[in-house]
Amino acid sequence: MEVLNCKKYNDMRTEKWCKDCEQARLNGRHYTMMPQLAFYIFNKNYGYVAFNEKKALWAKTKKQVIEDWKLFQRRGW
Repeated sequence: MEVLNCKKYNDMRTEKWCKDCEQARLNGRHYTMMPQLAFYIFNKNYGYVAFNEKKALWAKTKKQVIEDWKLFQRRGW
């Protein structure tokens, strides 16, 4: 698990989205089947994001996002 503020997380994921779009274009995908930015970022510029390679969780404070991450892990999320 890593924790970043939401702005940095969105910047990082936007770069990944650009790379994924370029790869999809090179693979010959139709423009209607391109990756959508909304599935990569949070529509916020404040708060913190805890994430790993498969999931991400947002909260207003760093302490809260870490607590929520641990809670969801115990529940098997």
